[in-house]
Formats: sequence, structure tokens, C-alpha cells
Amino acid sequence: MTTNRYIVMSASANMPSSCWGKYGRVAVVELEEGWTSRPAMISDRARGIRRVVKTWERLNIGTTERCAFARAVTDAAELAARLNSTGA
Repeated sequence: MTTNRYIVMSASANMPSSCWGKYGRVAVVELEEGWTSRPAMISDRARGIRRVVKTWERLNIGTTERCAFARAVTDAAELAARLNSTGA
């Protein structure tokens, strides 16, 4: 039986120069079997990533836990925990 390992990754988002502030992206990714280090980027092409399960794009990084980025990180952590516990 193979066990899949799901982790949460974050990165800065590409935004137009007309946007002020910080923006980020969050993803839940499935790692390849036996992969131990953190992948370099959020992409199906990155070494160590089997697939990108879900992404949250262009999220404002605010100063409180109510900002879009913090809420997406919480949602992603719950999804990764659920996937790791079920072994899906």
C-alpha cells in the first residue's frame, strides 16, 4: 500500500504593477513517494511534486488573521490534514 503525503505551500503572487500591497498564493500539493525535502515551486513540473491538489490565487496578505491569505492557509491546512488522515 502506498501512502501519499500532502503539504501546504505558499509563494508570492504575480500581480500587475497597478496593485499595491502584498499578494500571495497557497497550494496543497501531493509529494512523490520517498520525497523528503521541500519542493522549489508550486507546479506539477517541480521535482518532488506528484500533483497540485488545489490552489488559492491572488490573495491579499494583510496584518490580521482575517485576511484572505491567512484564511486560505487555514483552509489548506485542514484539507491537507484530511487527505493525510484518509490516505486518499
